[in-house]
Amino acid sequence: MCTDHGTADPGTAHPGTSGETLRFEPGQTVVRRILHPDDRIATLQSTRVVSDDDRGLLLWFGPGSTLVRRTTVDGEPTRHLPYLVELRMSTVLEAARSTTGVLILTPPRAAHSVSWWFDEDGRHTAWYVNLERPAVRWRGGIDVRDHALDLPIAPDRTWEWKDEDEFERRTGQLPFWGADQASQIRAEGLRVIETLDAKDFPFDGTWCDFAPDPAWPPSALPRWWDQPAGHATSVWDAEFFA
Repeated sequence: MCTDHGTADPGTAHPGTSGETLRFEPGQTVVRRILHPDDRIATLQSTRVVSDDDRGLLLWFGPGSTLVRRTTVDGEPTRHLPYLVELRMSTVLEAARSTTGVLILTPPRAAHSVSWWFDEDGRHTAWYVNLERPAVRWRGGIDVRDHALDLPIAPDRTWEWKDEDEFERRTGQLPFWGADQASQIRAEGLRVIETLDAKDFPFDGTWCDFAPDPAWPPSALPRWWDQPAGHATSVWDAEFFA
């Protein structure tokens, strides 16, 4: 039987750190990494911390900021491939630059994140809910594992399920989740939809007019971007991540 390989409280350190509660400072550069089930980096965004409080960790991934993603060894994107095919083939990581801005909220202990998408003129064009395992914090940022099923939401709050076929393909397959976990993942999405229908935070208009600090340059790829979270603080002190 397939099982989801554990959860973690996003307000606490990775088990490989000293265990203290980690908080990030506004303006700090951190990476948001989506990991494959075997802990390899699938995608990465280099972001700027907007705030880190009881509502969650709010990150700005601005235009020109660095994105890292998997490609074939010939440089072709892998997103169009079935996920299990991608996992079993040779891939490399390739850096690119964002052309638009995305604001990303990772609520404490939640199995989802909410993004505000903006166009090149800074207009809010959509919310996007990514269903994922609760984030693990480490000194250089956060790590999450994707649950495949997503919710794109238009500014008028109309929504749809996205990638349902891929979600069903992974259900019952190692190294993903079984039927019980699949029900929990979908239930998380339904709870988000209830919040959306009620027009409660974060779907109450908050941050739809967000503008980043004009002093912030695009977020470059920091030197710690590929550090294994469990070993980061055993090798480097806090100054390395400054």
